[in-house]
Amino acid sequence: MNKKITSLIVMTALMAPGMGCWADDTNATGNNNSPLAHPVNAYTNHEVKEDMKDSQEHSQKAAEAEAAYKQAKAEYEDSLKANGADSQITKEAKSRMKKAHHAMNKHNKKTAESNKELQKHEAQAQNQ
Repeated sequence: MNKKITSLIVMTALMAPGMGCWADDTNATGNNNSPLAHPVNAYTNHEVKEDMKDSQEHSQKAAEAEAAYKQAKAEYEDSLKANGADSQITKEAKSRMKKAHHAMNKHNKKTAESNKELQKHEAQAQNQ
């Protein structure tokens, strides 16, 4: 019984100094995120988070715009078959399809730009 208590005391005495070094202030990119100690790292990490959020938002909008474009294209093709090319309904459907295609391209471009910014800021965070 005395050996067990002694070994427990020795183990806790040896573990206590090691536990102080166990946790550090680094984040997933491997640099310190403390804004007071390392403001550049904290700002870069903040930029990465914001870029990730922007990328997700733009990707979602691009997916929605693509779905809207596919729907408008299907409506245009149906109207073309049913009413012919000279019909006012077909012309309106074609106009909606063009607008949806423009919106889809705009959101795809924004998604690509935000992904590029995200990659740039992630590279900066890794180098710091």
